[in-house]
Amino acid sequence: MFRSERSGVLSGLSRVRQINLDDPHVFCRADQLADEVALAMQAVLEAYELLGIRIDHLRLSRRGPGDGYLGEAERWVTAEDQLRNVLSSIQHDHPALRVEEAEGEAAFYGPKIDVQVLDARQHQETLSTVQLDFNQPVRFGLEYIAADGSRQPVTMIHRGLLGAMERMVAFLLEITDGWLPLWLAPVQLVLLPVTAGHEDHARRLADRLRRSGLRVRVAPDGTLGNRIRGARLERNTLIGVIGDEETRSGSVALQEPATGRREQVSADDLLARLDAAVTGRVQAPYLL
Repeated sequence: MFRSERSGVLSGLSRVRQINLDDPHVFCRADQLADEVALAMQAVLEAYELLGIRIDHLRLSRRGPGDGYLGEAERWVTAEDQLRNVLSSIQHDHPALRVEEAEGEAAFYGPKIDVQVLDARQHQETLSTVQLDFNQPVRFGLEYIAADGSRQPVTMIHRGLLGAMERMVAFLLEITDGWLPLWLAPVQLVLLPVTAGHEDHARRLADRLRRSGLRVRVAPDGTLGNRIRGARLERNTLIGVIGDEETRSGSVALQEPATGRREQVSADDLLARLDAAVTGRVQAPYLL
């Protein structure tokens, strides 16, 4: 999606002119609405758990006073009650999860559930939304044939699982200070041969790890100290130093910059542990 945003309001990845949206549309019967919203919210909660995002609270954004809303008032009341029931069920399964209601926060075309989080500055913002839409089905004349042969209006749900990809990436970078979890990091391991004589061993190990689907970089140029500092600045999740001892034993001297942990690991053990951490989407730490 493209927005003609004024230059003064653009802000890094959080406010951009080209947005990649995760916004599928669900078309269903009115009696299916609650189940579909519950399914969408289940997916949202699972995704946030995998990404390590703490939800501050879930918000039922309701219609406010006035007539600036589409659809009959009775339909709004019914829809808000259905969303409220879904939130009650979620809270029953997740007692620690807070739920609030906000009058006047609904879109003009329907009520919604907003997933509220706190950014790195402890400011509240919305990342994901499950939104009902009373407008588009009417505009496009979307109907279905009911069991009794009558034509009935379709109910439409905007299911924003992660919302805008750019904003989500910005949020993750801020709350992790750039130290993304291993399974998500662009570079999962950078290998640093101490001298040119250790480079072949480093590249063979990198090729082996890449064949297992891991994202590995070899950085042979410059002093070792500068390369370690560079890897830290780039927020590479793990740093592996390879010198004489590591070349002889087929091991790696591992560092985890985010925690300061260090460990000597064999190549076989390294592969097994990285594969398990990525497959299991482990958050941290990755070294004992």
